[in-house]
Amino acid sequence: MEKLSTEDALEARRLADQLGLRKLSDQDLVKLLNAARVANMRRDALDISGLTPADEPALVFRLPATGQSL
Repeated sequence: MEKLSTEDALEARRLADQLGLRKLSDQDLVKLLNAARVANMRRDALDISGLTPADEPALVFRLPATGQSL
């Protein structure tokens, strides 16, 4: 397992902290940082030039009828 540089370790800790993962081992931080970098590279490689606002994923909410609860 590779060892993180000081800068990479800080970046990994910051990312883990944002995700609420404060107890990760150094090996897990390496895996997290590698996974995040791969995900970012894949996202950056996507062609989004033809997307419109209608192409954005949306959550669908259902409101209960009057007198009903969820």
